[in-house]
Amino acid sequence: MVTARWGGQQGTGKALLERDHVLFRGDFRVKLLLADLTASALVGDALVLSVADGSLALDLGATRAAAWLAFIRNPKTVLDKLGIKPGHRVRLAGQAPDPVLAAELTRAGIIRDALGTPEADFVLLVADSAADLDAVPEIAPALAVKAGLWIAYPKGRRDITQDDVRKAGRGAGLVDNKVCAVSPTHTALKFVQRKA
Repeated sequence: MVTARWGGQQGTGKALLERDHVLFRGDFRVKLLLADLTASALVGDALVLSVADGSLALDLGATRAAAWLAFIRNPKTVLDKLGIKPGHRVRLAGQAPDPVLAAELTRAGIIRDALGTPEADFVLLVADSAADLDAVPEIAPALAVKAGLWIAYPKGRRDITQDDVRKAGRGAGLVDNKVCAVSPTHTALKFVQRKA
């Protein structure tokens, strides 16, 4: 439980730091989008977040407040979460990638190749339907030993689920080892070659 102050109110409750917002739920409720922040600072053991409507102070303790401030000021990009760095070769398969991910690939100067070019560091398959997963058995044998296959799929749909994606990857002899959100609408699951 943390103590929060907002617009003359003070109360206790739970504070959550999400990818795009901070949420306080308790004696009152406040949700601040990180994109709307005008300032962020540490004041003693409190994290103070300012928006046009006022400031939210969360008594998180010095360590937790400092960690939250670092995350807010230096958020991980989608590419950071995927492990894709400048200079990596990324092959695209399936539909055009999600706009958020496409923008980050372009901004980072990632080399994007067509399938079939050797030595890719990552293959990104955007699967918008279960039928798009039929490409996985063709991609898997060409995957380099240290390369990763990320399969991005829509969140919250019943026609293509994480179980469908996992089944396609494992059925092609791959092992899944990481999952992350790549946008507000898509999640991705990473597959690698099985170690001998």
